[in-house]
Amino acid sequence: MSTLKRSIVAALFILAGTAVRFYHLEDQSLWNDEMFSLDVASTALVSIQTKLVAYYHHPPLFFYLAHVTLSWFGQTAWALRFPSALFGSLTVGLVCFCAGKLFNPRAGIIAGLFCLFSPLHLAYSQEGRPYALAGFLCLSSFYLLYSNIQEKKLHWMILYIVTLVALLYTHHWGIFVVASHVIAVALFSPASWMDKRRLLISWMIVGLAYLPELFALRSQMLTTSADGWFWVDRPNFNEVYHLLTLFSGTYFKIASSVFELPVYMQAVGITAIALVIAISIGRAASPPWRARSNGNVGGKVVLICFSGTLLVPFLISFFKPEVFVWYRFPVIGFPLLCVLVGGITERWKALTIPAAVVLIVGGSVGSVQYFSWSKANPKDVAAYVDTVSRQQHVRMIIRPKEFAPLLNYYYKGDAIQYDEAYLETPLGEIVDTAASFMYISLDVPNEIRAYMDRHFEKTTERRFPGEAHMGMVVGMYRQKAEEE
Repeated sequence: MSTLKRSIVAALFILAGTAVRFYHLEDQSLWNDEMFSLDVASTALVSIQTKLVAYYHHPPLFFYLAHVTLSWFGQTAWALRFPSALFGSLTVGLVCFCAGKLFNPRAGIIAGLFCLFSPLHLAYSQEGRPYALAGFLCLSSFYLLYSNIQEKKLHWMILYIVTLVALLYTHHWGIFVVASHVIAVALFSPASWMDKRRLLISWMIVGLAYLPELFALRSQMLTTSADGWFWVDRPNFNEVYHLLTLFSGTYFKIASSVFELPVYMQAVGITAIALVIAISIGRAASPPWRARSNGNVGGKVVLICFSGTLLVPFLISFFKPEVFVWYRFPVIGFPLLCVLVGGITERWKALTIPAAVVLIVGGSVGSVQYFSWSKANPKDVAAYVDTVSRQQHVRMIIRPKEFAPLLNYYYKGDAIQYDEAYLETPLGEIVDTAASFMYISLDVPNEIRAYMDRHFEKTTERRFPGEAHMGMVVGMYRQKAEEE
């Protein structure tokens, strides 16, 4: 297929990706991390990097883009998520283009369909966080690396350097993407030593451009307590199983909930993804090691880049667990897996095409379920608080201080709000004299809630589950009737 025809097909996939990823973009509730994104991106443009360096482990590029879209479209969840939906849609087309270029037109269409309907990729394309942008740049940098190996033209080299720098200024996992490129070129590349030297120079330029952000990251890591990562799973080889469910889109965590398809679909999805990886490894290991056909060269390079992007941080996580959050960071390398899914259909079609079809059909089912799934509860909590406070004429709400931004994004009532505290003056006096009030708390053992339950009459209570974190309890209280 010519480059023009391949580009037209890729453009059609971008349009399809746009339709799916912008569909109900604002329906899912914002959650803690997205509210952080909204807070930072709403800061003056010149202050974003300063704020990030001072407090958070985040490079600034996504926040600059979000700042622009918030300025254009207003301070809404839709505007915050616009960059992710845009680059998620572009990724669908780029996956199709890359697989078609490396393998054949059928591989491009299969890879594009797998990415298009993946509930995992859809979820992060509707998330006001940097992951969809990082995934797009990860795949772009791979394609530009491959183009440099094949054609050795200056414009490919310049684009490659710019893309890697953009990736590193989007998410620190870009370090592992660069490491995987180095491994790929060291272990396998038909390029001459002169061509490899050009790549080495490009990595040095990228490294120099990344130094300011690297110093900021180092400083933050030295001053941040390991206790701050209490929510991160300790590394274990069960994470291999979790990665298979993650990439098949049958089970993953995001925000307050777990996205989960039926167990039998998880088993089928795991089998299909494992088959994709096994066949890709077998193909890469088969002679001739230095064959120059596009499929053979491209298949080896994309497999090494995908594997290195995962294995390097996974091994490091045995020493620093926060480096590898299995249900979040690996999504950056997911577009490379999509290319592999298309690539395996070049051979053993009786086995590989059914496996790819299973993944596409499973993804389609998962995408439909995604739009009826709720990833976070703040929107529902705010709606419930608004309804009950109006119906029962409640004028006082007590809630955790950290929950206030999320609550107030959705809550439009006029009840007076107080920060949760241990009922000391003045809050204790206010509570003791209030006719009624509403108390919002995290669904964990809580001394304040225990006090409320003992000293006041609880008229209603509703729990909003949070399987990953942030379950909420909303209770309605009033003074007990005086005993005669």
